[in-house]
Amino acid sequence: MIKRRKFKLADGRKAALRLGLLILAFIAVAAAIYGLVSLFKNRTVTADLSPLGFASGDNYTFSGTGFLYFSSGKLVYDDIADNKKDTTYKVSTADVSLAASAGISVLYHDSAVQIIGAPDSLVFSGKVLSVACGNEHVAVLREDSGGNVALLVYDKTGTQTDQMDFKITTPVAFGFSNTLDETLWTLEISVSGSLPVSTVTTYNLSTQRTTGVMSVQRQLIDKVLFTQNSVFLSGTDNIIRYALPGNSEAYRLVVYGWKMLDYTFSGAAPLMLYAERDTAALGTVKLYQLPEGDVASASIHSVQLPADTVGMFVAGDKFYACTKDTMYVYTVAGKISATVTLPVSADSVKKLSDAYVLVESGGSLYTLPLK
Repeated sequence: MIKRRKFKLADGRKAALRLGLLILAFIAVAAAIYGLVSLFKNRTVTADLSPLGFASGDNYTFSGTGFLYFSSGKLVYDDIADNKKDTTYKVSTADVSLAASAGISVLYHDSAVQIIGAPDSLVFSGKVLSVACGNEHVAVLREDSGGNVALLVYDKTGTQTDQMDFKITTPVAFGFSNTLDETLWTLEISVSGSLPVSTVTTYNLSTQRTTGVMSVQRQLIDKVLFTQNSVFLSGTDNIIRYALPGNSEAYRLVVYGWKMLDYTFSGAAPLMLYAERDTAALGTVKLYQLPEGDVASASIHSVQLPADTVGMFVAGDKFYACTKDTMYVYTVAGKISATVTLPVSADSVKKLSDAYVLVESGGSLYTLPLK
């Protein structure tokens, strides 16, 4: 006969307690295993590099979606993501400069500009100083034989659509916003007075009107950046946000002693990378995550760079610092979240876009997708 043991209430409680402890222990062990697996998974990723068909010393430029370069007497376009878009063009000489955007590619030298796809070359008297490409337009900075400087604007067909003449100062920089409305901007710096004055002027190419004039006194501006809602000017003393539309100043943050190295607008908020301005050897950098409101409530974090860093940049909500064999990935708070092993010894690592970087090793070039 099998005798059944009668459990007392105290025995039931003890059994339940032991069961609960066993369950908690199992959960703790499972969590620890998951954490270790996740940690080692992050630490052991190897970069997937793709070799490019030209070397670091060749004449090439990046359009935002692919590379334009010369090979065997031809001009080659190599799209990073879609090889169906790859094309080649016959050219008479490779002794020209290249400029490109996602929408337009240009060859130019001192006296002529060729927009790829346009029926004729643009020939200039005087000298072509520089060229910038937007989504739908090309801007050519030209100095004539009399020393007068003008910025000439052309569409994709080579038809001139606008011209800005500069009588007193010459733009030290110009470019396109490439936001909803294609805006052309110029940066002029006047040092004729006792204090420098930096002036950024914006032009709407659709309406052919000036849309804003932003003058900053007592400091030099070296970066002009656009989002859909803001214009950011980074200078020797401040980073300044202007609200769009209207170009009204919203706030300033002190960045004295620091210079902007890189920026990204593809994350939760605009993110800027700054390094010490007067130091050749980089040791510490700062991450500025800026709001697009009227209050300067920025999130600022310092990051100590790894030894022998050969490249650094920001993309999305991450900061990347690269040594010869490793890419370190940080959060916007400056904490390491992952590391990536580079299969080649990198001489330099540069951001192409928020999706790809360019790795140079012994003169060879590779693209690396950011994940």
